[in-house]
Amino acid sequence: MPQLQTSVLIRYATYTDTPRAAKTLVEAFLDAPEATWLIPDPVARRQVLQRFCPALIDYGLRQGSIYLTEDYSAVAVWRPCSLILPNPVEYEQLLDETCREYAHRFRLLDNALAERHPVGEHHYLAYLGVTPHRQRAGLGTALLAHRHAILDTAGSAAYVVASSPGARDLYARLGYQLTATAPFHLPDGGPLLWPMWRQPQLVRRYGPANAGRYG
Repeated sequence: MPQLQTSVLIRYATYTDTPRAAKTLVEAFLDAPEATWLIPDPVARRQVLQRFCPALIDYGLRQGSIYLTEDYSAVAVWRPCSLILPNPVEYEQLLDETCREYAHRFRLLDNALAERHPVGEHHYLAYLGVTPHRQRAGLGTALLAHRHAILDTAGSAAYVVASSPGARDLYARLGYQLTATAPFHLPDGGPLLWPMWRQPQLVRRYGPANAGRYG
């Protein structure tokens, strides 16, 4: 059983972090329900994710903010949203170049998410990944708590789409509630997803806005 993390240092990611942050996302998402739906073949899935995730990190750094733990065991990609994609042309090119023959599957996923994405200003947790051997050690919770403290101070709402019952329950414990569109299935017999919304809550102080230690 994984040991609970007693102290977690969190910071903003920079472009120099792209290779290691991308590796974490690849390992975290390799067997996720939506990833196996996107690319059923495990060999092809790894190859696509190894191209997609570094490009995704670079895109996320330009269009939003990325937080990670000091040892790269957990990564969270956030986007400020009035639109789900701040630069859709760039993102479409990213899909074509990295996903290639599977780009249409990624577009099916993106379209299903976009149809249910709420309107209004908020911050979108697009990706939260924890390397498999460090899961259930509190790292994802620490990343979320750090970001929520910033959002609560600013009076900003948050939105996420949970892709497993465990993730859904984690987000619920942290103040997220299911939206009116939850749950829904991805097309072609795809997995169940749970859109969730979090209203800003009472401010809790976790340290400076660009780094935090939790224990």
